Amino acid sequence: MGRKLIGIDLDHTTLNEAGQVSPVTKKTLQAAQAAGHIVAIITGRPPRLAQDIYDQIGLKTPMINFNGGLGYNPRQRWADAYSYQVKRDIVFDLVEQAPNLSVNTIVAEQAQQAFGQRFPGREQVPTNLTFFPQDQGQRAALTPQNVRGDVNAILLHVTQNSIPQTQKWLKARYGKDQVTVKTWGADDPVIEVAPAGVAKDTGLRVLQRSFAIEPDDVYAFGDEMNDLEMLAYAKHGVLMVNGNLALKTVANEMTDYTNEEDGLARYLQKVLKLEIRGDKK
Repeated sequence: MGRKLIGIDLDHTTLNEAGQVSPVTKKTLQAAQAAGHIVAIITGRPPRLAQDIYDQIGLKTPMINFNGGLGYNPRQRWADAYSYQVKRDIVFDLVEQAPNLSVNTIVAEQAQQAFGQRFPGREQVPTNLTFFPQDQGQRAALTPQNVRGDVNAILLHVTQNSIPQTQKWLKARYGKDQVTVKTWGADDPVIEVAPAGVAKDTGLRVLQRSFAIEPDDVYAFGDEMNDLEMLAYAKHGVLMVNGNLALKTVANEMTDYTNEEDGLARYLQKVLKLEIRGDKK
């Protein structure tokens, strides 16, 4: 069996609904890595919110963050490490323009740091938006003095009914040659301003080249719309059965079990012929 590249989304895919890696999933991913396969986290999370999971699983491979914007190995040098960024000028133009938009809070993200500004009189970020840095304990002030360079992503918490018009404004002002404008999906009123042309398949492609993986040996697992490009690119784009069914148009396979039922792990055990001790499922 040839070496496989296995790109794994985190939330609602590798993680259960409690946000944890189950013992079965952990053992399965470790067994896949021990067998010589490349298991790589490909997530929208910044490094600081993915590092603990990476370490818990015991990965040694590169990790892709910011939906493809950043690729690096947390434990050692990786010759193909990269960082795609949005220009600093766009960050502060957005801060200046925010009073004319339905923007409640702006956060600019770099590899290990978040910077934010909330606008007085606007809605506060709901506490259920776990991955949106919400207070000064999670982020520094979004000021020219603090943000010295370009950023990997900009997050805008906006008024729910203003998402389409704000997206249209962002695309018109900055252009597709500078930014990619996305939403978080579901009911979250969050718009992400990412580097132009960057998505999760960006990281998957770099990993494939870096480790010389044949196209037929590329697997990707995901559940939501930010996984679309990755699932479409992979020869084996695997949609979680608990995922967004709109992705069935691009995925060519689906797990038999949900993330709560170790769907990713059970798929890999079958395809890679892994025997996991203590797995009674």
